[in-house]
This record gives sequence, C-alpha cells and structure tokens, in this order.
Amino acid sequence: MKACDLPVNLGDNPIAQAQLEKLWITDRRRLLECYRRHLALRDFVVDRDDALRGVQEGGKP
Repeated sequence: MKACDLPVNLGDNPIAQAQLEKLWITDRRRLLECYRRHLALRDFVVDRDDALRGVQEGGKP
C-alpha cells in the first residue's frame, strides 16, 4: 500500500536537455513501478473476492 513516488521537481530554473532527459527517465521508471504495484494489488483483490464468492477463474461459479 506504499504511495507512489511523485514526479521529479524540475524547479524554476532552466535545465539542460540532457538533465531533462535523465529526469524524464526517472519519472517513467517511477510511473511504471507504481502501475505494476497497483495492478498487482488490484489483481490480488479481484482474485481474493472471486474466491470468497466461490467464483472460479474465468468468472464461472
């Protein structure tokens, strides 16, 4: 249930293209990690709830 990391703070000063690209890569990595973590949690909850209702994989009781 860890909160996702926030995007990198770019600040108010101009930054070089190379630095911007590094920060963009960091943000993309954080976004993908967050997505995968929450997708795994969602899948776990759906599977658990299905099992509690007696529903087999594929939605059939």
